[in-house]
Amino acid sequence: MHWQSNAICTISKFIERMKRLMLLLTGFLIIILSACSHYEIPAPECPDGETGMSFSGDIQPIFDQRCVACHAGTQSPDLTTGWSYDELIDGGYVDVDFPCESRLHQVIYVEGHYDNSTEEEKLKILGWIQEGAQDN
Repeated sequence: MHWQSNAICTISKFIERMKRLMLLLTGFLIIILSACSHYEIPAPECPDGETGMSFSGDIQPIFDQRCVACHAGTQSPDLTTGWSYDELIDGGYVDVDFPCESRLHQVIYVEGHYDNSTEEEKLKILGWIQEGAQDN
């Protein structure tokens, strides 16, 4: 009987220690997670694009000069005249609610595309999106 009493006492101490450890770990986890919310990385500001952009007069010529060497039907989106607008809109490349989140805007700033257009051309594309991405 004595050994059973010692075993129960040892188990009981072990359970008590585990409860304390769990309480300590839970508190530590709460502190860590609450600290994360105080240090959110803000999204970069979206610059103002050019105003008064016309798709056919300002945007399509950029695609014709800078993009159709690769995006002429074999690589999506097809940016050739007559196809580009529908490809961009229907393909989800343009977000008029959050222009800087548009795939089109983001893609022209990544490696492999960045040097294909000037900063002025990038701002024209952004301005066109900011103004509602009209087929004009």
